[in-house]
Amino acid sequence: MKRNRIQNIIIHVPDSMNFHALASRVSLFHSEIIQRKLNQSNLTAEQKITVLNRIIENLRSREVNGFIK
Repeated sequence: MKRNRIQNIIIHVPDSMNFHALASRVSLFHSEIIQRKLNQSNLTAEQKITVLNRIIENLRSREVNGFIK
């Protein structure tokens, strides 16, 4: 049986909404997911740091004018 997994997150934002307030909530959501997955893994502390560094590198490589695409 296939486990339920998040495939895509689509956020519909009204024109009057503050984007920065939404961005902080989404960032918190993603950080909680990453933290939970790392805690569930059988990786050493050094391997977890490597995973986090690769995530950060990936995000920085996609950043354009302060926004990640």
